[in-house]
Amino acid sequence: MPRAGLVRAAADVCCVHAQVGASAEIMLGLRVARVTRQDIRTALWKERTLVKTVGLRGTLHLLPAAEVPLWMAANRLRFAAERRRITRFGVSVADLDRLVDAIADAVGPEPISRVELEQALEARVGATATTQRQAWAGNYPSWPFAMGLAAAMGRVCYGPGDGGRSTFVRLADWSGWRDEDPMEAGLEVLRRFLHAYGPSTEAEFARWFALEVPVVKNLFAQLAPELTEVEVDGSRRWMPASDMENEAETHPDAVHLLPQFDVYVVGSLPRDQLIPPESPIARLRMGTAAPFSVLMVGGRVAGVWERRRDGQTLSVRVDAHTPLRRAQKQAVAEQAERVAQILELGCELEFGEVALKAHL
Repeated sequence: MPRAGLVRAAADVCCVHAQVGASAEIMLGLRVARVTRQDIRTALWKERTLVKTVGLRGTLHLLPAAEVPLWMAANRLRFAAERRRITRFGVSVADLDRLVDAIADAVGPEPISRVELEQALEARVGATATTQRQAWAGNYPSWPFAMGLAAAMGRVCYGPGDGGRSTFVRLADWSGWRDEDPMEAGLEVLRRFLHAYGPSTEAEFARWFALEVPVVKNLFAQLAPELTEVEVDGSRRWMPASDMENEAETHPDAVHLLPQFDVYVVGSLPRDQLIPPESPIARLRMGTAAPFSVLMVGGRVAGVWERRRDGQTLSVRVDAHTPLRRAQKQAVAEQAERVAQILELGCELEFGEVALKAHL
């Protein structure tokens, strides 16, 4: 059954970035044959084999339900730094703790809406819950700053959408919970990262998981007996010793259309190898291609693409930044068709200019 592969795929890529819902569906669909967005939604909201919650880097992710305690325990390694970061936005540690407890008290086995949650939090902690704070991308009420901490403690996760609006449930009621040791969980996360995205470095793992350098150094030191040092273009890097005989190579002509925030683009480092220096994306000096839907050729960014729904048709426009051969254009067409199938739509493809508008 195709849906059986969804959980395995989510585990293999170290969870699926889900800030943009359709992108998450495309990410999984491209990695599991024949599934559609409805299969993914069934796994999330009916079978509950996937869970949507605040995950890596404090951003929304889809996680295998059985592995949520592992990833949340590893996330708790970020608590000290996360608390300091949040206080810079004007939320005191005392208020943060009160909000975490209030979130845990407000949610239960039945989904509640964002409005209902805010009302419950105001009733428990007062106006502090909804006081607007200036954050990196605008003003936010105080309570979302506590969601990542509450999620990492196993107290809350996302429930099924209510007319496109978010709902929240108690994680233990939704998919189960168990306590795990944060350091042991961190070591397992490092193993998985190096297996999926290595060979890599301490600095790259710290950036990917948003961990402080001293914590990362400790994890690498403890895992050292399992690792092998390799040199890549003059850079010292690490990978699991068990992977040395199973190194996969990307075919130079392999073509993929990846959505915004695809895990491959986020996890693949160093970025100057992923994004050619002559690329228009490199010239933006953002340091990442993650906010764009990208055309990949041979594992490197070779253009961008955009999608637009028109009734029951998905219009896909691809802007290749390097010339494509006929076979590569055919591969692009097959990829576009697959994206449309995932979204349960027909497909129309054209090649042409796509403005570099990042989703932030």
